Amino acid sequence: MDRRQFTKRALATASLFAFSPLTKAIENFAQRKEKAKAESLAAHHAFMKAEGVQMRGNEKIAMLLYPGFYGPDLVNPHFIFNSLMGAEIYLISPTEDLTPVDGSGISMIPTHTLSKCPDDLDILFIPGGATGTLKAMENKTLIEFIKNKGKTSKYITSVCTGSLLLGKAGLLKGKSATSHWSTLELLPHFGAKSVKKRVVWDGNVVTGGGVTAGIDFGLEIVAALRGQQYAEVIQLQAEYDPAPPFDAGSPDKASAFVFDSTKAMFAPLILEMERASS
Repeated sequence: MDRRQFTKRALATASLFAFSPLTKAIENFAQRKEKAKAESLAAHHAFMKAEGVQMRGNEKIAMLLYPGFYGPDLVNPHFIFNSLMGAEIYLISPTEDLTPVDGSGISMIPTHTLSKCPDDLDILFIPGGATGTLKAMENKTLIEFIKNKGKTSKYITSVCTGSLLLGKAGLLKGKSATSHWSTLELLPHFGAKSVKKRVVWDGNVVTGGGVTAGIDFGLEIVAALRGQQYAEVIQLQAEYDPAPPFDAGSPDKASAFVFDSTKAMFAPLILEMERASS
């Protein structure tokens, strides 16, 4: 085969390929991709300009890590806060070491130590836990940090037994607040009024109930910062549409046996927390 014949065949093959179904599919995908990108950008711009949506975009959020905190108490609101475009989230810990999560075998990496936490925070957030929270209540350095940062934070917040740390730091005096149902009775030890709700607001103090309440808590905070529609987009993104398989998620709904058993298992810890509350 001479060069002229080879070139002729190559051109014929290329011509066939140019009109093949595969080529058309590739071209169609590329067109659809460009259209999707354009529509996504247009929707993004339209949403940012929607009535009620506030796009400040530079909030400073400090979330405290301490040995033995309960992972979901932090991870649930962290997911919500991390959806705030432009916000800065600081994972604060007493040391630069990995911080062990309560009884899970998981550890988290802090981004900053206590001394490097920014001032004038938009959100100071404290997660709860069990024995880890008890030890934190007795940690003077940690309590002093919470106390000092609370003085200059726009919102002082917690989920679950994290409110006990706010109370220990003197930030709940004269405030209505909530906690995990098992520790609600301890809040008055700090001069607070205990309220059995998933999320409680009192001025700039926002407290959430146990574990899953951290999602409700996070969405309410986002609505306050960026508007309800912004929070609703995050809720849809998370597919947060609770439909629990059992109706035992609060003391009022659980059976007497389940409630009494759970309360009895918590009793030694609650007694120690009561001692640490004084």
